[in-house]
Amino acid sequence: MIKKILTSKIFRLVFSIILLYFAFKKIDASSLFSEVAKVPIWFVATILFYSFLGMLFGSARWCLIVLGKISLKDALFFSKVNLIGSFYSLFLSSSVGGDFFKWAYLHKKYEEVGKTRLGVSVIVDRVVGFSAFGLMAFLMMILGKLVGFQFPDYLFWIFLMLTMVILFFYGAVFYFDFEKKLSKFAFMEKFLKIIMVLEKENKKIIFQALLMSLFGQLLWALPFWFYSLIFGAGMSLLSIYILVPVISLILVLPISVAGFGAREQLFLYFFGPLGVADEKILLVSSFAGVIGLLVSLLGGLLILL
Repeated sequence: MIKKILTSKIFRLVFSIILLYFAFKKIDASSLFSEVAKVPIWFVATILFYSFLGMLFGSARWCLIVLGKISLKDALFFSKVNLIGSFYSLFLSSSVGGDFFKWAYLHKKYEEVGKTRLGVSVIVDRVVGFSAFGLMAFLMMILGKLVGFQFPDYLFWIFLMLTMVILFFYGAVFYFDFEKKLSKFAFMEKFLKIIMVLEKENKKIIFQALLMSLFGQLLWALPFWFYSLIFGAGMSLLSIYILVPVISLILVLPISVAGFGAREQLFLYFFGPLGVADEKILLVSSFAGVIGLLVSLLGGLLILL
């Protein structure tokens, strides 16, 4: 019962509204809206195009997992499917619903691949993408500590444990046979199923997809620096690359709708101590959310077309 409440769309919507209220309660919201309205159309169009290129890069990774190769034509189709899936995920209770629609669209195009393999590819793509999030966030946190950034100790240990789990997971996939040793433990059943799924894939392809995901983290963080420039927030490129992966990993938790509210609070928490004004922080974080929302709505346009 509690799990259903915490993962429901209504709970996440209410929680987002509460977080947004506390983020903006001391800020003149009308002035923020006027600042956003002043953003040139060419900048919005450029960012949307850049976002599409980032999605194209991520879709190429998925294409590699499914087909074992990458072509521009296939990557474009996978991008279309990703956009449609993200649109449906806006209105469904979880991203699993969006995954179902992605699977259905792919099956129409690639019937020869098979339903099972396409379904497995969705799982593999998510696992590879999440593990890249975890590894990059921890690496950036270490870099941040080396150059003087402050992080809560508990967060460092959580990220460290997550990184160890990820490394253990890939070790199990590439080097060990845990099925015989761990199959007798019921609580390891789901873990073993995912490992078995990955072991059936080409390990070289999995490794290439992971490298693509790690490089993609650098591409996907860069727009925040552009937002900082357009709003005069004064966020350094180094701070963007250190803090955005950390924030992005925390936002993986399904606690808000499209990250609204949670993203604003996290940006205030991490960028506030760097001397960035709250108004500027909220401009950057909120504008990022609006861009993400526009990209997802493009999926709805594709459905109509």
